[in-house]
Amino acid sequence: MHRSFAALSLAAMLAGCAGSAYSPQTNAPAARSAGFSLSKHTREILYVLVNAGTNNSYIALYDAYAKRPRILGKITQGLANPGAIWVDSKGNLYAGNDMTYTSSVVEYAPGTTSPTRTYTQGLDLPFGGTVDPAGTMYVSVVSTPGHAGQGALAVFPRGKMKPSYLTDNLHVPHGIAKDASGNVFVAVIWGDQSSVVEFPAGSSNSTVLPLNDLNSGAFLEDLKLDANDDIVVADANLNAVRFYPPPYQNENQALTKGLSAPTGLAYAPDGSLFVGNEYVNVRNGNVVVFPPGATKPARTITDGITAGVLGVAVGPAPQR
Repeated sequence: MHRSFAALSLAAMLAGCAGSAYSPQTNAPAARSAGFSLSKHTREILYVLVNAGTNNSYIALYDAYAKRPRILGKITQGLANPGAIWVDSKGNLYAGNDMTYTSSVVEYAPGTTSPTRTYTQGLDLPFGGTVDPAGTMYVSVVSTPGHAGQGALAVFPRGKMKPSYLTDNLHVPHGIAKDASGNVFVAVIWGDQSSVVEFPAGSSNSTVLPLNDLNSGAFLEDLKLDANDDIVVADANLNAVRFYPPPYQNENQALTKGLSAPTGLAYAPDGSLFVGNEYVNVRNGNVVVFPPGATKPARTITDGITAGVLGVAVGPAPQR
């Protein structure tokens, strides 16, 4: 990835002149930014993973609540063909680098643009991830050491660099979510079939959920749980975001407006849903934003996106 990007803090990157909530990134030295401060409106940061190949990919940063979002900065260091991003409750950002033989997950502390930690053990093509409130990280991988082709969740307890694995019913896992009761849900792809698998709390055995409308070419790139614990999946093949309420069987809603190969999902604290579209034209993707309860997007983010979008995440802005 780009190695020449100056390691400015996110606070400096997000700084704007007084009265301007959406000032773009500048190349001014950090010393010249001393008079700037993070806008009081910047409560949440939207991270957008733009995959432009092994050496040119980046994570673009935006004010998640801006009415006219403009790119505020980029993270490039530590990225190598990244395929997914996620954040934890403390605002740490994670990116999965999908490199044959050298895959990794890099972690960025709040307010930094260089990795503070790199996970390498037991990671083969990390296509998704999440961190629970206790600090346990779950990462989707396509194989485990010594078992090529055995998809799994690599489970890293807080502070540990070596994972254990969950493998039951996993082929090529992607998006992951964990509910307040400890149940883990995984979007799984196998050829032209997709499914959602549930691991009950504390169990290494899973159940394939009987979700309807997934037997007609669905390709589930991401999975989240909304405020009602509905399973929300991004179907990149059929251009839809689908909602499945408990007890997880029948779809009760599908968003289609503004979607084109949706690959990433993220919720902001106010309930807004951010959807990353991998490609909208022959080159570039975008991000569309659905207000709570809306069926069509209210905003479309294109500024600073120069390739396909493979992930989105929303996290708290660094403390000022």
